[in-house]
This record gives sequence, structure tokens and C-alpha cells, in this order.
Amino acid sequence: MRILRKLFDFYIQSSIHVAFAVFCLLQITVVSSQQQLNNHYSICVFFGTVLGYNFLKYFEFFRRKNFRSNKYYSILAVTFLAGMGFLFSFYFLNHSVQKLILISGLFVLIYPFLRNFGWMKLFLVSFVVTFITVYIPFQDTKWLPLEFYTSVFQRFFILISLLVPFEIMDSKTDDKSLNTLPQLFGINSTKLFGILLVIPFIILEFLKLCHSYLVLPIGIITVTLINFTETDRNKYYTSFWVESVPILWWLLLVLFQ
Repeated sequence: MRILRKLFDFYIQSSIHVAFAVFCLLQITVVSSQQQLNNHYSICVFFGTVLGYNFLKYFEFFRRKNFRSNKYYSILAVTFLAGMGFLFSFYFLNHSVQKLILISGLFVLIYPFLRNFGWMKLFLVSFVVTFITVYIPFQDTKWLPLEFYTSVFQRFFILISLLVPFEIMDSKTDDKSLNTLPQLFGINSTKLFGILLVIPFIILEFLKLCHSYLVLPIGIITVTLINFTETDRNKYYTSFWVESVPILWWLLLVLFQ
């Protein structure tokens, strides 16, 4: 059990779980809009997410070589392998998609510089993930359908909602100068903000020509997770359960649509 617990912790801490969640968000777009997608792009998104998240989370450790345990060497190895996988899959993409991926990479590099504007980080992450999982897959479409515009806003709203529990959980350790949403408006108002965004997420689905009722359980689960978020929750509450919502959403689409 102890070995399994360590493997599970490493799975989460090395950003493999969040990469799988972003991968599933991309697949949701593909399944829902019946898009044809280059498999190399899906692989690129998965490895790029591991690379990007680990860069943001562990940059200071890597820069200072302040490794407190072998765990960080393992994470460094995973990040290196993810970088190789990203470059390999990136090579096989067409130039227009490569340019868009590089643009999203620039936004990731901007993230650390928003330290004094903590409230903006939530919107930046939601924007980048929406850009990668909705905007880019539609680039081969000559005439953008209504589904594209509704999906962009829909994805942006649900991502902000799913990031609200992270904002609340982190508020107990965040420096007061970060100006995150919980610090500016309080935990209850931040929860309400996240819950209210679930409403347009659901409504927008029914503006599509081919809509799915599966947004209803996903919306209910998201609201429930936000509602029960507290600063003293177990670390797995956000890092595993909240991040599992896109995975569940994709599985439901595959099984029932």
C-alpha cells in the first residue's frame, strides 16, 4: 500500500494527472463537434501540459538545484521525457498549428510575472487551456460553425469554475500580496462566482445544433465540488478529484453519446 501511495502521489505531483485531464478536454471537443484531429496534436497537448505545468511548479527547485528528495530528480526526468515527446509530436504538425502552440507557450511564460495580480492567473490558465483544447482544433474548418463560438465560451466558463476550488484551497498559504479572488472578495463570494458560471456553461450547450445532456451532471458535480471546498480539505480534493471532472466528462461522452 505504501508503494502504491507513493506511485499515486508521483502521478499527481509530476502533472501526469492534469495532463490527462487537459487531453480529455481536447477529446471532448473532438467528440462533441465531430472534428478530425491529427493524433500528433493530441500527443503534443499531453506532453506539453506535463512540460508546462512542471516548469511552472518546479522552476525554482530546478534553478536553485534545491532538491530535497529523489522525488524531484524523478520529476525532472519525467519533465525531460515529456519535453522530448512534445518536440517529437510538434515536428509532425503543420506550421499554422505550430505557431499557435508557440503563442500558447508565450502565455505560459507570462504566468510567473502575474504574481502581484493573482486574480488574473485564474483567467489566464482558463484562456490558455480553452485556446489549446477548443480554438486550435477548429483551425482546419473553413467556415466556423455556431458550435465553435459556444464551445469557446462554454469551456472558458467551466474551467474558471473548476479552478475556483484551487484558489480557495491555496488561499490558506498564499501571500496576502497576491490579490487572489478569495483574498479580494472572500471565500463565499468566490464560491458564488464559480457556481454562477456553471449556469451559462449549461445554457450554451443547448444553443448547439447537436447538444448533449451530459453537461447537466458535469455542471452539478462542479457546483457540488465548489460548494464543499474548504481551506482544510485534503490535498487530493483538488489535485485529484476536481481535476478528474474533465476525465469523467470525456468517459461519459464516449459511453453515452
